Amino acid sequence: MTRQLPLDLSVRDRPSFANFWAAENGAALAAARALAQGRPGPLYLFGPEGCGKTHLLAALARAVSESGPCAFVSLAHTSEAAWGSLADLPPDSTVCVDDMEALAGHVDGERRLFVLFETLAPARRIALAGRSNPAGLPVARADLRTRLASGPVVAMRRLSDEVKAQALRHRASLRGLDLSDAASAYLLAHGPRDPQALFTLLEDLDRETLVDGRRLTIPYLRAILARP
Repeated sequence: MTRQLPLDLSVRDRPSFANFWAAENGAALAAARALAQGRPGPLYLFGPEGCGKTHLLAALARAVSESGPCAFVSLAHTSEAAWGSLADLPPDSTVCVDDMEALAGHVDGERRLFVLFETLAPARRIALAGRSNPAGLPVARADLRTRLASGPVVAMRRLSDEVKAQALRHRASLRGLDLSDAASAYLLAHGPRDPQALFTLLEDLDRETLVDGRRLTIPYLRAILARP
């Protein structure tokens, strides 16, 4: 039988507050929402890879971009041009800064980030994220370290397999997919371990179900995962 290819109307899930499964990270979600709704910053999120830090920063940026100037930068990939664009932001901007650990050993980066804090005063609508808390960052400037910890500092936890399964089913429901407990357990056992890779796989499965006209049963998932 010929597989019927639908029009490619699917869109990769964009990070939002709605598709973030908070579980034990509810405090981080609440703090990001509060900043998006106008609470002064800064907000500092920290935790291991796969806990959802970058998702929340991107969701925050998306939430505020419709009503005011906003910027999202990763210190691991920030170019000279990106720093220049940050310097030109108006004081009422919201700025999201990811990968704070990449600041280690960069004196000029510390200076630029300190200047950004001062530019955004007094509201300091800035959210930052890294693997360690501000006290654990090897930052040379004491004044910058003080500013990093001058607002809420929220620890985040890596998703357990149980929470990953819940998050998968939540994402599936948002896409109109019926993902059973057994099917989500199968994906966790045989799919990637990284949460973002799992969510990307779910998006691909969504397309495959449209192409094949099938439900997400375990035999079907087994066949899909076996495809080259």
